Amino acid sequence: MKGGVIAYPTESCFGLGCDPKNFRAINKIIQIKKRSKNKNFIIISSELNTFNKIIHPLKSDKNSLMLSKWPGPHTWLVKANKKCPHWLKKSDKVAVRIPSLKNCNALLVSIKMSITSTSANKSGQNVIKNYRSARRLFESSGVKIIKGKIGANKKPSTIQDLETKLIIRK
Repeated sequence: MKGGVIAYPTESCFGLGCDPKNFRAINKIIQIKKRSKNKNFIIISSELNTFNKIIHPLKSDKNSLMLSKWPGPHTWLVKANKKCPHWLKKSDKVAVRIPSLKNCNALLVSIKMSITSTSANKSGQNVIKNYRSARRLFESSGVKIIKGKIGANKKPSTIQDLETKLIIRK
């Protein structure tokens, strides 16, 4: 994924993703979506240890808390470490999730890396719910569309702060 962007099925809609460390790819998603640069991205991976490159080491009770909701549609805001790119952080935290959708996890395992996750739609418009719509909307933008069906969730993932336990989005 050298600067490329993919559209792929998640638990509730198609998502747009790229290498989170690639600033050019991040900007491509921002342009495609016509999205504010102030909005943050969620980083998804197939396993917890992948996040060690961007988050502070966690005590076992915090690991257990995160894993009690994963895999699944639950995003945690976690303290970022110094290696975390500034464009992924809000204040000093980064949003991370391990998805439960088998197709999404298979994608993550196959590429052996974490990717960004944001809804595949133009800002302010309805999310994309199927492959055909994703192809129609993004194919001309050079986005690689991954075939598959979305999960059964009606809403995007819950977002919760790991330290304060405050729910940011339900």
